[in-house]
Amino acid sequence: ANSIVRGALDKYSPPNTFQFTQRRLLPGCFKVARCEKMPPLLDQNSVALVLPESKALGVTAFVEPTVNGGCCILFAGKLSDASKSEAEEGQTGVNFNTLLFPDPNLSDGDIRRRGLTKEMIFEQFPLLEGTPGMDDAVNQLLNQRTSVADSVKCNIYSGPSTITPTAICGDAAHATGGVSGQGCNSALIDAAVLVDCLNENYHPTKNDDNVAATKKAMLHQSLQSYSNKQVPQGLALYDLSFGNDGKTLPIFRNIKAMLSNVFDTIFGGRWFGIGKKPLQTLLASSLDSFTYIRRDRQKYYVEEFPSDEEFVKQLESVYDV
Repeated sequence: ANSIVRGALDKYSPPNTFQFTQRRLLPGCFKVARCEKMPPLLDQNSVALVLPESKALGVTAFVEPTVNGGCCILFAGKLSDASKSEAEEGQTGVNFNTLLFPDPNLSDGDIRRRGLTKEMIFEQFPLLEGTPGMDDAVNQLLNQRTSVADSVKCNIYSGPSTITPTAICGDAAHATGGVSGQGCNSALIDAAVLVDCLNENYHPTKNDDNVAATKKAMLHQSLQSYSNKQVPQGLALYDLSFGNDGKTLPIFRNIKAMLSNVFDTIFGGRWFGIGKKPLQTLLASSLDSFTYIRRDRQKYYVEEFPSDEEFVKQLESVYDV
């Protein structure tokens, strides 16, 4: 979500073209470590959620297999409160959450505590014991800045023709901080659409006398086509993730929406076609586009979602500046 490329687009694009909003969502935070092998006590081919021995710990571990038998371990917790952490540390020796997730504005971790960190990881997550490369993983965690979940919304996903052809995908363009569970899926869709747009629009020839200018123009055309297709999808996913974002439906529409939600939760379309699948289930199991799902759920929203024609006009007005 903290994209350097997006920052460059914001800096070098002409006024009133590229715009974005970014905000911190929750006090939740995370760090990721890579290990050379999967933990031997876990299924070698499955993603695993590993809960701590102590429910009060407030840290969970997600283990995901990677290529060549390796894995990534994501530790998710809450950003440390310095005053609270000091008090807890005085009582218990060391606070695990503080050790793993110090304030990102402060220096990260005490490297002398590597052995203690490893010991505490195995104590709280015994299923990770025996993982090859854990010493290096602990070094990664203690030397890594704490990451926090942000939301990001952009009005376009590529730069105007006045700057170097540049595009953004995934969380750089439309982060929802994991709220929708569609971060990876939406990034893959972005990448696939970008490839399709390049295949459709980028065909330079060797016989062109001005090949450099032609390539640049074709790249801009490809990237703008990608942006035009994916901006509506990203904005739809943002709406699906955050609802009305603080706005309130009129009272009767609100009651109707609440009752509809109850029907969907209870029946989920399983019995006699009553209700629809809950949103999270729908997003995870449907091949429908985010824009289709958003428009289909218009009754839950204050503002009307733009039509395809309206999006075309909005985007053209930005690129024509």
